[in-house]
Formats: sequence, structure tokens, C-alpha cells
Amino acid sequence: MAAVGNDGPAAPPAYPASYPGVLAVTAVDARNRPLIEAGRALHLDYAAPGAGMRAPDARGRWVPVRGTSFAAPLVAARVAAARDARAALPQALDREAIDLGPRGPDAQYGRGLLCTICR
Repeated sequence: MAAVGNDGPAAPPAYPASYPGVLAVTAVDARNRPLIEAGRALHLDYAAPGAGMRAPDARGRWVPVRGTSFAAPLVAARVAAARDARAALPQALDREAIDLGPRGPDAQYGRGLLCTICR
């Protein structure tokens, strides 16, 4: 699993997110819109919240965070939960994913939005 990066949609595909067999994750804002700075991958698997959240900084202060790197661990948590339940991937994730954008997999949300309650 890897974040698609934050160099914008015009940037070349990000690695390791674009390698075969890697789950490529992008991020959405608090309104479930793709982050404007989110990169692209040769394939995109899922989207997750990557803005409108807070996390502790090095001093323990809660600060706003933004980016695809904050979305990837949320998808990783969903993968871990599915494996703990001994569910088959990606079917378990696909059942949870909310299809946004054009119907079916697309270049902005992949196969859908995961972890909406993780904000």
C-alpha cells in the first residue's frame, strides 16, 4: 500500500504506488472531493480522508494535517481489519467503499472511498 503523493495530477506517476500489486491510495477533503495536490498513479485503488483532520505533531500538539500520506494509513487499517475478520481482499474493501464520481472504478477515487468515519 502506498500514497499517490502530493505533487499534483500533472506529476509523473508516483512509486511505489504505481507498481503492480501495490494498493494505490489517494486522499479526499472534508467534502469528499479529491485533494487538488493529490498525484496520480498508473492505477488507483481507493480514496480515504486526507484533510479536515488533526494529528499530534512532534511536541504533542494537535495540528491540522493534509495529504495522501494521511489517507494511506486509514486504508491500511481497513485492510488489517478485513484480514483480522479473515475476509477476502479486495472484496471486503469493495463492499465498504463508497463509489464516488463516475460509476465504477475511476481515476479520481479508484474503487471508492474508505474509512469515512475515520475523520
